[in-house]
Amino acid sequence: MSLLFYPQEDVLTGTLSERIDNLMEAAERFKAIMLDDAKGADAKRMTPREQVAAYNWEEIARVLRQVREEPESTKIDKKKKSELLIKLSEVYEILRGAKMPKLEAVRIALISESSHLQGG
Repeated sequence: MSLLFYPQEDVLTGTLSERIDNLMEAAERFKAIMLDDAKGADAKRMTPREQVAAYNWEEIARVLRQVREEPESTKIDKKKKSELLIKLSEVYEILRGAKMPKLEAVRIALISESSHLQGG
């Protein structure tokens, strides 16, 4: 059985907001597969050999880097960047629900960065 990666590279086109939406959709699909597989595993730990799907971390890292490189010179720029960070934190929230509890720290850091932009 082959390993299925989420998201596929060909869906990550468009604006940053659209790309984050695509990441979110892929994260939801990945979460559904992981939770479905966990139910079938009778609560035992899944080994990498048994895993049927993986999340493409390179894509989410690329988008995060591009969001962080967005300008912050005006209030409008800061607001836009803040909204993108919040959307990206929602992707991490979905992935955290896919049996990845350590992503909570990343999600909180993104929200904190967004709050800092809104308040500063």
